[in-house]
Amino acid sequence: MSKIFSFVRVNNNNEVYTKTQRKGLKDYEQNNNISVYKEIEIVIDTPDEEKNMLEFLKSCEISSTLLVYDLNVFGRTIETILEIVKFLLSNKIRIIVIKQNLDLIDDKDMLTQMILGVISMTVHLEKDLMSLRTKEALTAKKLKGESLGKPKGTIQKSKFDKQRDKIEELLAVGLSVRKIAKLLGYNNHIGLNNYVKKRNIRHNLPNTLDIAS
Repeated sequence: MSKIFSFVRVNNNNEVYTKTQRKGLKDYEQNNNISVYKEIEIVIDTPDEEKNMLEFLKSCEISSTLLVYDLNVFGRTIETILEIVKFLLSNKIRIIVIKQNLDLIDDKDMLTQMILGVISMTVHLEKDLMSLRTKEALTAKKLKGESLGKPKGTIQKSKFDKQRDKIEELLAVGLSVRKIAKLLGYNNHIGLNNYVKKRNIRHNLPNTLDIAS
């Protein structure tokens, strides 16, 4: 039988949620006579501390079972949750979610694929709505006579800039660019690979540790 890990996302600004997770896990373990091999608790009090999830990922073992209270422990957006779940399943980590009553076996299981498909649809809907809000806001500005676009001389930024810290952290723990692209939700790893090379991100990174080979 695979080792069972439990995970609690600790938020010192929301102690009720933290306590709810712990109680939910303990009750489930007792009711199902489950023995947990290792209890993992990661403190994430602010959005900037989301990178602490890397410590959680390093604590997981391939072909193990992960027990969590609900899907929200993986992130604060549906897209982030989906990225983490897919990454874990691709490493043969079964996920049992107590509150939503889900048993995600692996990324090849038909029921699991159906559940991930529903979550993916929600992500696409969220993106479509965001796109509509942006277009409508730009149209409203244009009608008011406001100038659109970047000022002349502005340095072009990359879509990867907002997740550069995550990219650096994942490279530092040994993940390949292809796996990082998959984890962060990018359809094509080639663009990310060019970004890493052009900005010389690998330079001076600490010694890596392959956690997802």
